[in-house]
Amino acid sequence: MEQKIKIPRSFKLLEEYDYAVGKENKTKISGQHKGLINYGLMDYTRESKDPLGSWRGIIIGIQGKQSGELLYNFEISIPKNYPDAAPIVRFKGPKMDMPAIDSRGYVNLSRLPGFTWTADKWIADVLMEIRKNMNNPICLRTSTQRAREGNYF
Repeated sequence: MEQKIKIPRSFKLLEEYDYAVGKENKTKISGQHKGLINYGLMDYTRESKDPLGSWRGIIIGIQGKQSGELLYNFEISIPKNYPDAAPIVRFKGPKMDMPAIDSRGYVNLSRLPGFTWTADKWIADVLMEIRKNMNNPICLRTSTQRAREGNYF
């Protein structure tokens, strides 16, 4: 039986950071999402208790659709037992109607069709899956309408 080595939270998050900022031109954002998802660490002070625990970014909607006009802002909280536990993604605005996003903007990863979090996945995998699911016709129609009405989480 093959035994997997558990990567410490801080090591994985430092590697995530390198990918997020494009260190050595490396990124985990690929395919149709490249250049349309941007994320990184939040600003923090020396007093921060968890400098690697808070992230933020934007997702540009699906190009060629009405949602492509919008920049979706989000924040990510990293649980203490990451990478065993998934990152917590919360959209700040504009609102979108997606089955995986609740009325407060939190993403329920178990409601993203075909996606299951495992410790070998990356924050970028979650963000690409969210953007892929933005192509849902319900999400496209109502998200753009709500954004124009000024509805934010």
